[in-house]
Amino acid sequence: MPPGQLLLLTGSPGCGKTTIAPLVADHAPLSVCLDLDWFFAKLRSGALEPWRGEAHQQNRVVLSAAASAVATFTAGGYFTVADGILYPFMLDLFVNACKPLGIELNYAVLRAPLPVVLSRVQLRRAEPQHTGALADEAVVENLWRTFEDHDLDARHRVDAAERSPEEIAEEIYRRCAAGVFLL
Repeated sequence: MPPGQLLLLTGSPGCGKTTIAPLVADHAPLSVCLDLDWFFAKLRSGALEPWRGEAHQQNRVVLSAAASAVATFTAGGYFTVADGILYPFMLDLFVNACKPLGIELNYAVLRAPLPVVLSRVQLRRAEPQHTGALADEAVVENLWRTFEDHDLDARHRVDAAERSPEEIAEEIYRRCAAGVFLL
């Protein structure tokens, strides 16, 4: 079976990853949506908050495991959408897991202005699906700035501020199918 297509969907907290990822996956007849945060949630003793500098090695181990899972689903023919905070300097883990299987990576970064992101983060605290989600404004702003500071090619960016999640998902699926997000 030929490999499916892989989309790594990322952005700062509050940009819409968790909402939009399954909507993108639902466009394909055979798909899977993996929440990369799930892999971090499985850490037990000794786990560090992933946004801390000293968590770098931990994060590489966790994301390496996630990359293996993503590659396995994609190699099985699934259109695979993996969503989570995934900076460009961690993409090598996914490239290493996918390259031997002939899988090309698509990378899309959701973007919204900082006030929008901070507002969403605060509003979602009351939503059951976001229980335990990161809500510390200083940390969220730092993560947002990290994405903003990367010199990322404009073709990987997706505006997630003003449109509905369905409209954004449709755009992402269309651009992914056209190869716009390929690394």
